[in-house]
Amino acid sequence: MYIGKFASLTGTTPKTIRFYESIGILPEPLRKRKYRIYDKTYIETVIQIKKAQDLGFKLAEIKSHMDDANIKKGLPASVIVNAITAKRNQIKLDIDKLQQLDTQMLELQKELEKSKCNLDSTL
Repeated sequence: MYIGKFASLTGTTPKTIRFYESIGILPEPLRKRKYRIYDKTYIETVIQIKKAQDLGFKLAEIKSHMDDANIKKGLPASVIVNAITAKRNQIKLDIDKLQQLDTQMLELQKELEKSKCNLDSTL
């Protein structure tokens, strides 16, 4: 199928498909003269990439987990699984930092509420 049909089936645009190819997330397709020819193998790949992007992944994050992945038959699920694992670990660290910050703020709030300084007084 030509790029327009492929893009339509994946919910993207031809420009997006060409960009994915240019950064190496999709392999270069077969060509019939000057036209790109796609098979259905890559439909699921593009849909999975889009889902990952909807969850906040940057293409660079996905690409960084591709190392020596063979993408001739589509992006291996392990690439996105590894990216998800790394992202979840980062989210857990961020949550821990935010919880620590919240605890520190609560302690300061309690300290201020017990303070002899009258915060509501006018000068």
